[in-house]
Amino acid sequence: MNTTSDESEASDTNIFGGHAIGGFGYGLGLSLGVLIIFVIIAYISYTCKRHCGGTTTLNHRSSDDDSSIVTIHHNGLDEATLSSYPHFTYSQLKPHKTDSTASGCSICLADYKDTDLLRLLPDCGHIFHLNCIDPWLILHPTCPICRFATL
Repeated sequence: MNTTSDESEASDTNIFGGHAIGGFGYGLGLSLGVLIIFVIIAYISYTCKRHCGGTTTLNHRSSDDDSSIVTIHHNGLDEATLSSYPHFTYSQLKPHKTDSTASGCSICLADYKDTDLLRLLPDCGHIFHLNCIDPWLILHPTCPICRFATL
């Protein structure tokens, strides 16, 4: 009997009687496993993001004529608080300009003109275009630069 052929047959079979899988098979199986796990995590993330949404919630109210009105509640400031914040034209603020006063709006990145209406946030002193900061403050109760609460 030839001992070399017996050794080669023994090395090709494993203890369960089947043939041994080479390195390519393990690499392919591992790659497919990682790919399947990645797809599952991406799908779970997508469904959670879709179902949980953002911080905006919808509240349905019905009026006297039974038509439903959808109102959106935000975590920002209400209109009364927002209108109580001072607003100026840039020409009024220019004489009092210090090093901390910016020459342009950090939301829209446009330079201020003398006729632009600006809103001054009272707690931190940052200024923005009125049309830029008001939508932000309706959604967020903080300054977009320093995140200081403006409540």
